[in-house]
Amino acid sequence: MRARAVALVPLLVSVSTVILFGTLVRAAEVERFSGGIEGSVTVEYIAHACFRIISPDGKKLLIDPYASRVWLGYDFPTGLDADAVLITHPHYDHDGGVSGGGKGPWEANTMILRTPGTNTIGDITVVGFAGKHADPWGKEFGQSNTVWLVQVSGLRIAHLGDNGPLSEELVRQLGHVAVLMLPIDSKNHILKPDQIAAIRKELSPAFLIPMHYRHGDLELEGKPEGLGDIEPWAQKESNVSFSGTHRIAFLANALPWEPRIIILRHSPLVTRLIGSAKTPTKQ
Repeated sequence: MRARAVALVPLLVSVSTVILFGTLVRAAEVERFSGGIEGSVTVEYIAHACFRIISPDGKKLLIDPYASRVWLGYDFPTGLDADAVLITHPHYDHDGGVSGGGKGPWEANTMILRTPGTNTIGDITVVGFAGKHADPWGKEFGQSNTVWLVQVSGLRIAHLGDNGPLSEELVRQLGHVAVLMLPIDSKNHILKPDQIAAIRKELSPAFLIPMHYRHGDLELEGKPEGLGDIEPWAQKESNVSFSGTHRIAFLANALPWEPRIIILRHSPLVTRLIGSAKTPTKQ
């Protein structure tokens, strides 16, 4: 079955996309925080596996920032402030390059969360659960992978990092989620199609947001090695929306009856570079 693409009107900087009764609509930006309407939670897709979540009270979480020009052929944008940074595992494309000796793209006094546990940041509760990195990667650090559950304004938002198939315990811990950020690409770099389908069935997300795929407008042909595009996978799915923006706001009382897939654009702050990325030994 080919994807049923839902056309979205291109959005200006002062306008964000809001999920309202299962449809994608435009709404004026509330000045208190970046995008959305009162009581909504804003999700911004930066690029790769990195997102920024903004609560109704304006608290900001940055998840899995990547290192600039390491494997990926683009830079991490400057000036992305955050009250806390969540890191799923110590790979350069998820920890800002810190595991390789680099300096993460965040302010020195920012709260950094890496391990399982519960933390409160303003009106956000963040719970980390112990997972396992997908095979065959991550053996140099024991394949640890912290799966993050963000609970805010009645929504449960899960970011799986590079986790493989979910254990029964992890499924029980996460429960049903409203929004699921899942690594998906046409070369099955992290998850295979049957594993993706199983996770979707287990967590029953109202909205699935793919991540960790190749951005064709940012990369040279054939780069990064081993990472596929999202379009070939999406063409086989139904209820797929290709968003014209990198920012969407969600309301807990306006979730759709049928699950939907939203493919966000990367942030406009991330642009194509001239030159090539460093290619570390794949782990």
